Amino acid sequence: MRKVFTKLLITLLVVASTLVMVTADTDTTTLVAGGTSGNISSSAAFTAGANSTVNGYINAAAAVTLGANVTVTGNISAGAAFTSGDSAKIKGSVSSKAAFTSGANSTIGGNVTVGADFTSGANAIISGNVNVTGDVTLGAGSKILGSIHSGTGVITFGAGATVGSVK
Repeated sequence: MRKVFTKLLITLLVVASTLVMVTADTDTTTLVAGGTSGNISSSAAFTAGANSTVNGYINAAAAVTLGANVTVTGNISAGAAFTSGDSAKIKGSVSSKAAFTSGANSTIGGNVTVGADFTSGANAIISGNVNVTGDVTLGAGSKILGSIHSGTGVITFGAGATVGSVK
């Protein structure tokens, strides 16, 4: 009986260690619609399907795309373009090395840094400052609670769009 128990215990330990290795999040490129994940790191692009949740940060070497109603509780760093779908909620800051487009009714709790042009969707809200090297286009009803800076000096306001200050 003792040998059977020992073999069973060894088998369980091997299976458990295999499961830990499989679930280790070392290089993720996709989160399925409705899925939930912890921190995301990608050596390529990253896409989160609609209604998914990332409980933590997203770091991607290339573009980051969030579907509609995605929630991210941390910061996002995109090595290329950043795009969020309608009603996306990001509690941290966003940095993208290329163009940035946010969906309608999306919210960002921190700062935004963009290495190209920036476009906010209608009624988008950004709580922090926005620093853009290219042109800025604010959708109707968009609100930037902090300051906004355009490297080209071009800032286009949609109807009812507001900013805390322009630098």
